[in-house]
Amino acid sequence: MTIDEAAAFLSGRDDFILSSHEGPDADGLGAEYALARALSSLGKRVRVINANRHSDAYDFIDRAGIIECIDDVSLDDEEIRASTCVLLDTNDMMYAGDVADRIIAKAKGSIVIDHHEVKGDAPPNVCSAPSYSSTCEMLYLILKRLGHAFTEETASALFAGMVYDTGSFAYSKTTADTFEAALTLVRAGANPTRIHGALYESSAVNVLLLRKDVLATLELFSDNRIAVQTLTSGMLAETGSSSQDAEGLINVPLQAADVEVSIFLKENEEGMLRCSLRSKGAINVAQIAQSFGGGGHRSAAGFKSPYPLDTIKGRVLELVVIALAESQDPD
Repeated sequence: MTIDEAAAFLSGRDDFILSSHEGPDADGLGAEYALARALSSLGKRVRVINANRHSDAYDFIDRAGIIECIDDVSLDDEEIRASTCVLLDTNDMMYAGDVADRIIAKAKGSIVIDHHEVKGDAPPNVCSAPSYSSTCEMLYLILKRLGHAFTEETASALFAGMVYDTGSFAYSKTTADTFEAALTLVRAGANPTRIHGALYESSAVNVLLLRKDVLATLELFSDNRIAVQTLTSGMLAETGSSSQDAEGLINVPLQAADVEVSIFLKENEEGMLRCSLRSKGAINVAQIAQSFGGGGHRSAAGFKSPYPLDTIKGRVLELVVIALAESQDPD
């Protein structure tokens, strides 16, 4: 499904439930919020419901307080069956959490809008565009096709998501079109200074302490080309933080010239393990994540696992070492 087809799909329906992946980040939340406000301005009925609550750090995106958690909402099957579900910023139902079974499976219809690579052939209801920097950049184009006149509110939400998923416009999928979209959003009222401050300069002290604990776990392998960090549920309890407060830490080791791949093993409050991987480009970490049932981009990927942290750490490290060796092989 193309951008134009996704816009036509949305235009032809009136009742929506929007959702994103578990532990939604600024890209997923920004896309949800801007789409919800745009559809509402067209007279459509919209709710935004995620599998879990977003970090308080992202409250600046959800200014109207419209993003709900599925455990807190009153939602009957009749409303679900009358709605089209829009899943944003993931094409894998596994990452939608409880929303997958409780909403998407019962909805009148569904569409996925996402910028991550699809495993295998994309179903007809999936608008997947891995060449774009972010889901928010895709939503910028979709909203333009819907005739949305960007307000300061919707522009700020999309700009925040683009800043987050491009690494402040530094990652490889940042293109001239990305900058053109950003310029339009700034002209519509998005304030880069305020948004950067909200994203990167507004953490509570307990978050700073959590980051200190995580950085203390840093290990280097393969002549400093691989970095591994871990976050345990015990660290969360000791610092009074949430697993979402550790976002961004995976990118810290990549600041070193020698480090080519960063691995971050992160337990949430319930002890569920998620592994995130980042690469400077030579290693396709999406392939490694896919071998564990996950996915992502060549340079950014991840997966969830029910297995113990040490078990997954050893297996992922082994695969990354092999991938690094193959990347250095002239044959």
